[in-house]
Amino acid sequence: MDVTVSELMELFLQSPLVTWVKTFGSFGSGHQDNLTMYMDLVDGIFLNQIMLQIDPRPTNQRINKHVNNDVNLRIQNLTILVRNIKTYYQEVLQQLIVMNLPNVLMIGKDPLSGKSMEEIKKVLLLVLGCAVQCERKEEFIERIKQLDIETQAGIVAHIQEILCCCQ
Repeated sequence: MDVTVSELMELFLQSPLVTWVKTFGSFGSGHQDNLTMYMDLVDGIFLNQIMLQIDPRPTNQRINKHVNNDVNLRIQNLTILVRNIKTYYQEVLQQLIVMNLPNVLMIGKDPLSGKSMEEIKKVLLLVLGCAVQCERKEEFIERIKQLDIETQAGIVAHIQEILCCCQ
């Protein structure tokens, strides 16, 4: 049985990781359709805003706030995000990411593929790993505790998964 991209996207958007991301605010609020919500996630703007809450250290890189489905702007935003995540793990957490970093070119060029969804999942895992180890971790963990038990269990499994990938 083949699964359509639409079905994959729906499953992805209902995952514990995306549910956790929604606790940060404006993403996924209102009556957005799945495609709009997913594209808001993969354009990198909202995820960079989350990363700024985790690591407020100033950065010289400017996020493109109006991607408008521009492949190059999406890739640039995601590259900045992954670079900031990697820097945070190395400089603040003193950890090395031993998993393959997310393929921002794949996400940027073909965001609606199953492989890109796997890559964006890696991004979310890395951001989650930063959140539960940062100075504000109690606040972020409290948000997780507000979610339903099944979602909490999924997030705990993801935390264990990401902590194994960073040494």
